[in-house]
Amino acid sequence: MPRALLTALIDPVVHVPKAVEGRRWLLPLVAVCAAVSFSGLAFASRLDASGAVLKKMEASGELAKASERELNEEVQQAQRVALVGGAAKGIFVMPLVVLLVAVALKVAAWLFGRKLLFAQAFTIAAVAFLPIAVFHVIYGFVALKQPVVTAAMAQDLVPSSLSVLAPPDAVKVARVLRQVDFFNVWSAVLLGLGLSAGTKLHPSRGLALGLVLYVMLSAVVIGLPGLMEQGGPKS
Repeated sequence: MPRALLTALIDPVVHVPKAVEGRRWLLPLVAVCAAVSFSGLAFASRLDASGAVLKKMEASGELAKASERELNEEVQQAQRVALVGGAAKGIFVMPLVVLLVAVALKVAAWLFGRKLLFAQAFTIAAVAFLPIAVFHVIYGFVALKQPVVTAAMAQDLVPSSLSVLAPPDAVKVARVLRQVDFFNVWSAVLLGLGLSAGTKLHPSRGLALGLVLYVMLSAVVIGLPGLMEQGGPKS
């Protein structure tokens, strides 16, 4: 990873404001997209999709009448889709996610009565995702070290959150603890420092705002599956 990216990660108090003031978003964005694509391709290259395919075909009633050749074709197709999806997540999805975060930062600055140029907001978002890029690089190498991976292993391949402390049958507890993730908190800290630089807030207030935004997002992530299980919010 180039020196400019490393300095933003190692000494963010000094170098994140410099990146925001210089509106240097391109290199962080490329690094994030490349890292996410790498981890997606690495995982897909080791993926054994047979279990998921068998389960899907059994649920649809196609398994009983499928030949061995058709079953193999379905597995190969699922693995090709995983490869394409892994690359697409970095190339197409991540730029969109960074853009949406930048828009959210622009709105947050407006709500606080602070001026924040969109180029600065986009830079803050791109730089804040650098810890996520580090995670995906680690994730990709760990995936490549495995002889085979399955879809069920995806969330726990790199244990970076407190979900490892949850009992095996405590799904809801694990969902909450999964939000206390080292890389996500690191990302929230960079976001707060970037907000501080872009809006001229005191660094402590910027950090607090970054962590509040992270907690709000985590609450949505935790609560949404429960709402979906209940058929949506009650009127």
